[in-house]
Amino acid sequence: WVVLSGSLPRGVSDLFYAEMVARVHDIGHRVALDTSGSALAAAVEAGPDLIKPNAEELAELTGVPLHTWGDVAEQAEKLRANGVGTVLVSLGEDGALLVDSTGVSRAYAPPVEVRSTVGAGDSTLAGFLAAGAHGTEALRTAVAFGTAAVTLPGSAMPGPTDVHVDLVVVEEDPDMSRPLKGGVA
Repeated sequence: WVVLSGSLPRGVSDLFYAEMVARVHDIGHRVALDTSGSALAAAVEAGPDLIKPNAEELAELTGVPLHTWGDVAEQAEKLRANGVGTVLVSLGEDGALLVDSTGVSRAYAPPVEVRSTVGAGDSTLAGFLAAGAHGTEALRTAVAFGTAAVTLPGSAMPGPTDVHVDLVVVEEDPDMSRPLKGGVA
């Protein structure tokens, strides 16, 4: 896997990640993308193997308000139909929704005291990739990493003793009518 993530520095074209997706595919590797805004929109056109937006980034990318898990899944499916392999959407206290070739799954952890959300998305993506980047066990690990990250100060990355995969619940057939906590307009 090659991970392309973060905001692009000033002066770098919004097409940079799209060009990198094409180059990485040309040499036979898979690409995970975690960015936002116009760089995300351009790179999605290049067909990354995995994208990891949060709900706000997904709503901005698609131009569609997200009020339910079904809204999130529908927009993720549209992205998959247009060439994105897998969509892993981090949803804060709602956990995460995984939309891939096997369908839609949701994972969530028990409530925790949030100290900082900085790096939580990065940790979620790292957990997903570390667990094989496919299926419900990778989703479970992703949510465990993201949950661990929010319990730490600043941008501290969770270590092995911070991650509790056994506490994460996975739903392979989630209730798509359920509202997101604090829907995204």
